[in-house]
Amino acid sequence: MTGRPPTLAGAPPLVAYGVAKAPANGSLDGFLRMPVRPGELLRLNDEAFDLPPPAIGQENTPTDVRLAEHLKRLAGGWNRSAGLFIDFYFAHLRAIIAGHREEIGERLGGMAGLFVPEDVLYAAPLPLPRALVPLAAGVQIPVDMFLWLGETAAAVLFEPSALLPSAERRRQEHLAAAGITVRRISAADLSRPGLFAELLGERGNGFWRDNVLPIAPGAPRLPSF
Repeated sequence: MTGRPPTLAGAPPLVAYGVAKAPANGSLDGFLRMPVRPGELLRLNDEAFDLPPPAIGQENTPTDVRLAEHLKRLAGGWNRSAGLFIDFYFAHLRAIIAGHREEIGERLGGMAGLFVPEDVLYAAPLPLPRALVPLAAGVQIPVDMFLWLGETAAAVLFEPSALLPSAERRRQEHLAAAGITVRRISAADLSRPGLFAELLGERGNGFWRDNVLPIAPGAPRLPSF
């Protein structure tokens, strides 16, 4: 990860996602957008992230499965690398939970049985598919996946790139200049042990430690205590 906080345009910055192509006029009106804030993880259960209700016939589909499928649709549906990324990413999150199950259970012990350890999955970082990263002077940089980790941010670029080499080089230079870590990943890389641990870093991998109410996205919100 980078040694300095990432710099995005806006207060707070709004990152558009699920974007097939950057708008020619630069306007993001009507696009899905997520606010990101310094020091705060952007999580799967962020209130601004909309998980559609189950489709007819899928009312009993587990929320984590619907969430993964929704992220794949936002990534384009046809994108094999994106689909594999989401599958391996969720497998990594579940492995973290399994490895800390006892500690997580102790942290949730005072919640009167409202949550089980598996629920903290929704406190994990949210990978924004096909995101437009807002930089200075109105520049919007398209990336395949974007992760906001509070003090750091990561942009995932799948290989091979669809851009010309010169355009790809400029894209990476813009992102690096803004303090964003660039990870170029091929389909073969996605099964490499340790890839997602490296991508998330200490803060991202410790998502289970600091989210008080790990409510699933799309669920009714509990009142503040």
